[in-house]
Amino acid sequence: MIVKTKILACSVARAFDLFTNRAGEWWPSQLRHTGDEASLIVMSATGRFFERGSDGREVELGIVCVWEPPERLVLDWYPGTGVEHPTRVEVRFVSEGAASTRIEIRHDATAASEALFPSRAPRYEAAWSRVLDALTAATGA
Repeated sequence: MIVKTKILACSVARAFDLFTNRAGEWWPSQLRHTGDEASLIVMSATGRFFERGSDGREVELGIVCVWEPPERLVLDWYPGTGVEHPTRVEVRFVSEGAASTRIEIRHDATAASEALFPSRAPRYEAAWSRVLDALTAATGA
C-alpha cells in the first residue's frame, strides 16, 4: 500500500473541491492521459471519473465508488492497470484547524490487481508525490 500525506493551506471544503471539481486546473501536465495540458478532469458523485481533452476525446480513469464531501473520496483507479484490473485510491480530508487540511491518499491493490500492483507501485508513489505537490501549490501554500 502507498500512503501519502500533505498539509494544505485551506479548509477541508476547499481541499475537497480542488481535488474533485477543479483537478483540471492544477493536475500535473505530465500525468495527463489525453496529452492535453488544458484537459478537464472530472470526478462525479454519480460515479464517473474521466479526463476530456480540448478536442472532446475522453479517457476513462476509473469509477467514483464513494463520494462523501468534504471528507472522503474512494476511486477505482484504471491508470497503470486498466479497467479489468483497477487499483483502489482512498482520499481523506482531515481538518487541522480553520485554514489547514491534512490530505491522506492511500493507494492499494484490489483483488483484481494484486499481481500487477507491486510492479506499478514505484510509478504510483512518484505520481502521487507530483500530484500532492501540485495541489499544495494550488492552495497558495
